[in-house]
Amino acid sequence: MAQLHQQDMWNRSRQALVHIWALIGLAIILMGLLHVLNLLSSAVMFLGVGCVVAFVASPMVNYLQRHHVPRGIAAFLALLVVVIAAVILFSILIPVLIDQLMELLRELPSQISHMSTWFSQFEREVDIVKNLGEYIDIASLISTLQDSFNSIARDLLLTIRNGIVPLVNNVASTMFTFFLGLVLAYWLACDYPGMNQEICRVLGDERAGEYRLLMAVIGQSVGGYLRSMIFTAVVRGVLSFIGFSLVAHPYAAAMAVITGILSFIPVIGPLFSAVIVTLTGLFAGPIVAFWSLVAAMVAQNITDNVIGPKITESTMSIHPVVSLLALMIGSALGGAMGMVIAIPAAAVAKNIFVFYYESRTGRQVVSYNGVLFKGTPYQDVHGAPVPAYDALGNDRFAIDSELIDAKDIPLATAAPKPEGSDLDTNPWDRIMKRMHSSDELKDDEDSSV
Repeated sequence: MAQLHQQDMWNRSRQALVHIWALIGLAIILMGLLHVLNLLSSAVMFLGVGCVVAFVASPMVNYLQRHHVPRGIAAFLALLVVVIAAVILFSILIPVLIDQLMELLRELPSQISHMSTWFSQFEREVDIVKNLGEYIDIASLISTLQDSFNSIARDLLLTIRNGIVPLVNNVASTMFTFFLGLVLAYWLACDYPGMNQEICRVLGDERAGEYRLLMAVIGQSVGGYLRSMIFTAVVRGVLSFIGFSLVAHPYAAAMAVITGILSFIPVIGPLFSAVIVTLTGLFAGPIVAFWSLVAAMVAQNITDNVIGPKITESTMSIHPVVSLLALMIGSALGGAMGMVIAIPAAAVAKNIFVFYYESRTGRQVVSYNGVLFKGTPYQDVHGAPVPAYDALGNDRFAIDSELIDAKDIPLATAAPKPEGSDLDTNPWDRIMKRMHSSDELKDDEDSSV
């Protein structure tokens, strides 16, 4: 008996060691892959442009095809719309951003000197700050910060001026790579249903259905993330520009663009943008800085709690803890490029886990009141979970994506929500619902009187 127990312990230990070494090997492979990607930056840009544009344009292509437009023409029209929209957006934003940033860098030394004078007066008039000056040499600290900012401003201006010539030399190569990426995007958007059919024939009937569902999960995760992030970034930038203009922020347009760009970085991006907006708002005074911070918070709350859930309701949300871990791991393994692909990779890994876990165990991990796996749970006619829809996050993508044949699409409906719960609403919806309920109750009381 003791020998059997010892043998069992040995088998478990050996299995654990195998898993540990497998994880170490996987980490080494990922680090090597990211290093190769850094070396092949032009090829990565080519693939990145092609895949991103194809993911963004694919819903439009599928929509046009369902309305009897040939797929080749539909892909060209969708690609044309995406490119024109991007050109218009960048032609409006880039000149304004460069002009205001250059103005900010030129005025930075004088603005810091003005703030130093203001703080010295504030120190003389406020007792708490005056007492603080007995322990901290505030004047020396401000002087050090002023010298640092002046040095940074000079270095940035020199970098911008000296970088114009290399930039012009690289424009032709960059534009050629970008054009090839657009060509790749066209063929991906045009022929990916046929490509998937050929891969399914190679895999055989046993694996074809699982492969199609897996590709749909990946397409939904990456494509849904990209489309939702682009849309929410644009909306947040527009709302921020309106708010910053209303509070008379001196660099409203540049700060709105920075806010929109940083919103691509979950959790920490909005925090960094709020800090930048507040600090630059101090150049116009503490009141402008305060209201600029309020405007940034309002824009963030509207996009996160009102617009964001409507855009991302068809995809499983990523918990902030998972987002931070993904960003840290991506940054450590691949630097800036690793951070760019970290969140989509985390979404793909999460949804693939849901798909295989529910397929293998028959247990439903997605729920309305979940934390890491919060989403809409789907059930078949017998009440069993449907892993593909739980991983996809909705029951339409399998049909709309053109990745799955109609005969392979499982029948499912969303599980009923718990009675009396507000799980399907965001905080703003709950506030409006309570206000509506209060009005109805007041009307009932008035009618009874």
